[in-house]
Amino acid sequence: MGPLIRGGRLVPGRYAVSGPRDLCGRFLTALCPALLRGMGVLWLDAGNSFNAYGLGYAARFCGADARAALARVALARPFNLYQLETMVKVKVPERWRGEPVVIADPLPLFYDEDVPAAAARRVLARVLEGMALLPAAWVVLAADRAAPAGREGWDELWGRGARGATRFYGPNSADDRAEPSGGRERLEAF
Repeated sequence: MGPLIRGGRLVPGRYAVSGPRDLCGRFLTALCPALLRGMGVLWLDAGNSFNAYGLGYAARFCGADARAALARVALARPFNLYQLETMVKVKVPERWRGEPVVIADPLPLFYDEDVPAAAARRVLARVLEGMALLPAAWVVLAADRAAPAGREGWDELWGRGARGATRFYGPNSADDRAEPSGGRERLEAF
């Protein structure tokens, strides 16, 4: 596994972050200082969990106007897995200018009981293929969810072959999957 940032530059590849249901909001809040320094991000809000208020509070805590941070986030919301596939394979490549791409909480789209498991699995494979084709830093935020029957282990597919994978357990703890002793010393390398 490799770091997300090396020599001040984002390293292309897929990065997987898993954790509790509030993972996406916490991750967005943690991005606030970078957004205020001028970094942009493409945020695909697959789980409908974008927390603009939390980002605003974090910006004000940093002594900045909330609009400054929010203006650096290009937000798109896929309402189903087919829209996510189109975003990853068509829309993001058209718009991408080197910024990281976050896919926030995609599991609900792939766990939709109205989509047969075989079809959802094919779309998941195509989404992962699309991510591999664009040399972006892709960050997938997978909030903990119970998998429906026949879709067990799909949450782990986001991390397979990823440059980095981290698990957040609580507000101040993380575990690097390659390091069973707790991972705190390697968190900065992510």
